[in-house]
Amino acid sequence: MKDRIMKSDIRQKVLESVGRALKETDIVFERKPVSSEKHAVDFGLRLPKGMETLFVEYHSALAPYQVGSVAAHLEEQAGPRHHVGLCVRRLTWALLEACKEAHIAVFDEEGNAYVRLPGLYIERVRPGRKEDVQSTSGTVFTSKAARLVRAFLKKYPGDWVRGDLVRETELSAGYVSILVKRLIVQGFISDRLGRLYVDEPDRLLSDWAAHYRFDRHRKLSYAISAGTYEEGIKKLTGALKKCGVRFALTGWTGAYLRAPYATATTYTAYVAETPKEMSGVFTVERQGNVALYIPQDEGVFQFTTRSECGDIVSDAQLYVDLSRMPGRAKEQADALRKERLDFTRMNP
Repeated sequence: MKDRIMKSDIRQKVLESVGRALKETDIVFERKPVSSEKHAVDFGLRLPKGMETLFVEYHSALAPYQVGSVAAHLEEQAGPRHHVGLCVRRLTWALLEACKEAHIAVFDEEGNAYVRLPGLYIERVRPGRKEDVQSTSGTVFTSKAARLVRAFLKKYPGDWVRGDLVRETELSAGYVSILVKRLIVQGFISDRLGRLYVDEPDRLLSDWAAHYRFDRHRKLSYAISAGTYEEGIKKLTGALKKCGVRFALTGWTGAYLRAPYATATTYTAYVAETPKEMSGVFTVERQGNVALYIPQDEGVFQFTTRSECGDIVSDAQLYVDLSRMPGRAKEQADALRKERLDFTRMNP
């Protein structure tokens, strides 16, 4: 019964999202019957060049790199005479570009859409506020609450019990209980006989990235000279270790060690405090090639990955950091997600 209700809710979201976009273009359309086993909606569209069919499937969270494989699966499901499309909770610029490249339509719940069919072209994207950052107020994505999000994504597909979460995140039992309830209500996790499992890891990560505020960390600028990028990492981490400062590599440096893709030129790490004088690493007033951040919350130092150069923030933390950095960092973020955070490959 619950599964049927969920399927009904999903189809309703698709109907509302697609219907909104098509009605604004005065296109005549009708819903066509589709197998009850599918989470998709089939539309018949009356266009100037004749009738076309559009088979649309809902995905609550979808990374740009996943679009190609999802499109191929949809085309196989829909058959040769159908066009295919996606419906998502929120359309980002990166996801839009991926859909264009895959030649697939896309709609979201906020009224954004991209459709290219014979006799029909729609491209309407109204991005949110600067950098598409959403408010964290009342969510599980505040700087401190994110300790729980980080914990669940790090251990997926494994489970947690509340006592272990309290110990590992260093949050109070009461606060953990409040956050767990919110995560369950929002459909991110489920409680199975006292054990907590993540049900929608992709959506959890994408929503964290949408709410994440990297600009709230305090930035310290430095400069370093090195023959190679790897030499620079060793020089920086060696200096930090000698100072006795707790650190965790992130950004381009963490990506270089975890899933290198684009050329790294900046050295980035979180530090627990301002380092004292470091040999070979010099303070600069303006932008240097070393950016150290004193985090808004020390949770960034939890669930790190060890490396020969020192600790690296968790892959999920590394992804959200990169997603908020300028230049090609967003491409590097997608590459990291594909290599290290492809949750479909982690399913038990």
